[in-house]
Amino acid sequence: MERPFRTAAPFYARYRPAYPPELIELLALATNVNESARVLDLGCGPGSIAIPLAAYAGEVVAVDAEPEMIGELRRSAPTNVTPVEARAEDVDKSWGSFQLATAGRSFHWFDAPRVLNRLTAVTDVLALVGDRMRQSEAQTRVLEIAAELIEGPRPERSRARYADILRSSPYSKIAVLSVETERSWTPDELIGMAYSTAVASPERLGERRLEFEERVRQELEPGYHEHVTVHAVVGRRA
Repeated sequence: MERPFRTAAPFYARYRPAYPPELIELLALATNVNESARVLDLGCGPGSIAIPLAAYAGEVVAVDAEPEMIGELRRSAPTNVTPVEARAEDVDKSWGSFQLATAGRSFHWFDAPRVLNRLTAVTDVLALVGDRMRQSEAQTRVLEIAAELIEGPRPERSRARYADILRSSPYSKIAVLSVETERSWTPDELIGMAYSTAVASPERLGERRLEFEERVRQELEPGYHEHVTVHAVVGRRA
């Protein structure tokens, strides 16, 4: 699938959990992001990192290859966020220099060696931000139901841990910032979350979408309350 997030974009904006504000603040402080700093956010989606980080930065250049995601970003981005429709693999020195580059819940879709090599021309600091869905019983179960209904291969992505990726990269001087947060889910919110993913988007489920929704409402609990740890793995050039 060439555009795995084409039909997922509006659900991503509404149903993907936000990054904890405390983590965004810690990241800005740890990387000296201030009103004079430029930040590059790769695979920005609807602005999950770019928008909150813009409160600390002078400018955030938010890059995504999916036009639908850039459209969602434009609807809510403040004036110091610059949306750019491009691939992360396209980054080069013509983009200028940045105090920090970030990628959240997106780096596994990139050609990691190429992106890491090209980033060295624009920044000395890279932060990979996210959590693992496997921490969440609710998210795991709803995606298992989707997988049972979808025919054909699932989109491929790297499962390497962020710290392991950075240790073998130019950004090998690592620090990990972590925040524990609480999340609550209803079955309908979990359906929306599933639709926000490349593996269970409306396009992927196709004619089995209604069957998926019925199974989720029948098989899952009426509500979930979970504790999840979200990390920002910060790598600096050694």
